[in-house]
Amino acid sequence: MKTGIPKLDFLLNGGIKEKNSVLFCADPGVTNQEFAQQLLFTCLKEGHKGIYFVNNKSPQIIKKVLQEYDWHAEKFEKKKQLYFIDAFSALSSQTSQEKFVVDDPLNPNKIETIFLSAFQKSKNKNTVLIFDSLSSLIDLLGQDKKILNHLEKWLVLAKKNNITPLFLFTQWPYGNSFIKNIKDSFDCVIDLKAIERKVILRNYFTVSKAKWLKKLKKIEIPFKVTKPGGIKVYIPKILVTGPFNAGKTSFIHSASTKAVSVDRFGTTIALDHGHIDYNGFAADVFGTPGQERFDPILEYLGGESLGVIIVVDSTNPQGFARAKIMLEKTKTEGLPSVIVANKANLKGALKPKEIREKMKLPQEIPIIPVVAQDLKKVRKNKPTQLNKKDISLVLEELFKMVI
Repeated sequence: MKTGIPKLDFLLNGGIKEKNSVLFCADPGVTNQEFAQQLLFTCLKEGHKGIYFVNNKSPQIIKKVLQEYDWHAEKFEKKKQLYFIDAFSALSSQTSQEKFVVDDPLNPNKIETIFLSAFQKSKNKNTVLIFDSLSSLIDLLGQDKKILNHLEKWLVLAKKNNITPLFLFTQWPYGNSFIKNIKDSFDCVIDLKAIERKVILRNYFTVSKAKWLKKLKKIEIPFKVTKPGGIKVYIPKILVTGPFNAGKTSFIHSASTKAVSVDRFGTTIALDHGHIDYNGFAADVFGTPGQERFDPILEYLGGESLGVIIVVDSTNPQGFARAKIMLEKTKTEGLPSVIVANKANLKGALKPKEIREKMKLPQEIPIIPVVAQDLKKVRKNKPTQLNKKDISLVLEELFKMVI
């Protein structure tokens, strides 16, 4: 079952294996419900059914939050494709509008009874169950072995009924053995953590367990939650640098969903800034001015970058040396890098092999030729729209290296 998060599908060798139990295990302060929700709505769009159990807020609040991501629960409820189990209203003495209501959320047996009723509605259909949330249930009932016994029972019950259960769990300071027992109960564990690198606080996910995989890909994938959209692999800073008039501004404007520039007298004198939203990735890109008089600020602009795109003019080999100097001054040498060989279709443009030789670049740094989408629309001192396929190649190469 596809998760709707391409990089997570990559780690899972295509997605979640049906009827396998999944624990989204989050550090305190790191979100996890959007991961399960994005998977749920991806599966609903594929024709699967869904059950959403919630015990820490009302289903109405969940539905309003979902709308912010452009996930509309009511559409699937009308088709009888999605059902909510309300295990919250009884805690706050409210009347529920849902078909399935747990009248005593502190009684695991009552929860199980409602599960059985809801499971009958999706009999013989591939169904995703979200349990939101396991940590809230533990906080209500305490760290009791009975919870673990009920958990095991629910997971077996789900598998028998062709259900793929996704449990949300925040790893508060419970006992270590208790946490281990919870994780051991699941076929797949996806860890959602926070890590501080330099001055950037990054959230990331990784798969620490998946029984259907022979070997886990030990990769940490940084992410952010966007509205609308949901989970995006997030790269907080990519630097775009290169000589004057090479085409940095054109690249940033062509690659970005939104971009701004500061210019004077027809040339950029300060940061180009753009936001890229591409194929499940989100990234912020920052451009540098190319003139030598701005060299004193290049080191500052390059700080905290996780990758670098160097734009050169294929028709102007005299600028290649300047591009290497700018890499040194921004202190981005050694970072994941891609050379964008702009103006590759103009007279006198050098081939990537010739550029590599002149710049003395190692083979692991890709050189990608880039051309204007329509030469007739090229205007002096204005950002040129570059070919979309060329831009895609650049982004795919860089993201692959950064991640």
